[in-house]
Amino acid sequence: MKKQLSKCFLFLFMLVAFLISVYPLVWVIIQSLKTETEFLQSIWTLPSKLNFENYAIAWNQAGISIYFTNSVIVTVVTTIVNLVFVTCAGYAFAKLKFPGKSFFYYMIIFNLLIPTAIILLPMFTMINKIHLVNTLPALVFPYFQGFAPLGLIICRSYFEDLPDELMEAGRLDGCGNLQVFVKIMLPLSKPIVATMAILSSMQVWNEYLWALTSITDQAKYTLSVGIALYNKKTETVGYTPVFAALSISALVIVIIYLLLQKNFVKSIAAGAVKG
Repeated sequence: MKKQLSKCFLFLFMLVAFLISVYPLVWVIIQSLKTETEFLQSIWTLPSKLNFENYAIAWNQAGISIYFTNSVIVTVVTTIVNLVFVTCAGYAFAKLKFPGKSFFYYMIIFNLLIPTAIILLPMFTMINKIHLVNTLPALVFPYFQGFAPLGLIICRSYFEDLPDELMEAGRLDGCGNLQVFVKIMLPLSKPIVATMAILSSMQVWNEYLWALTSITDQAKYTLSVGIALYNKKTETVGYTPVFAALSISALVIVIIYLLLQKNFVKSIAAGAVKG
């Protein structure tokens, strides 16, 4: 009886947590499907019919298509850079021996303690000196610097749990360190790679402050900055197209997670077992 009550309580708790976390997104999507009149009448009612015209207005008239394309480019390129460099660094710090290993590792991790606002001006000065201001590459490398410490912690911990016997077996077959990493370690790391891809994509897709600072040309704005700019035009374009733009931005991350969720869950389960 106690076990059944505890299961019921756990189920109710998880249900409430689910509703609290999902409700804001559902509410935004509902508002995006209303007419402007329905939204102004009440924000709590359902739309009388599904109005997808708001998405067309946001996509075409507001320039969301341009901002969306810029965000996709930056997110894809940054995620690839993150995965390549962080997985290589995680493998090196977990399995290889070299001078200053601990020093370099903790220097990278130390970046987690530095608030973004403090390094905003130095980063802008550096980007300005190499003439990358107002370009999409100006976003990629700072985003990599922001993700590297967390990604390195996750990746290093995962590689440390893989048995050293796998490396030794590969070396007996004549593989060097790079071949061991590419042919043996990397195929076993798909769950953690998927996890880092989700985390990196979320960080880059939703980032606002640095994109606003380093980009002044509206044609090169990312989606987060573009929506913020669009939000200031509610008096002329209305509220519901803005909600449509927000829905587009949010649904992209949801789709990425759904595509990678199997490997994401595997990485969580593996961490629980090994921990």
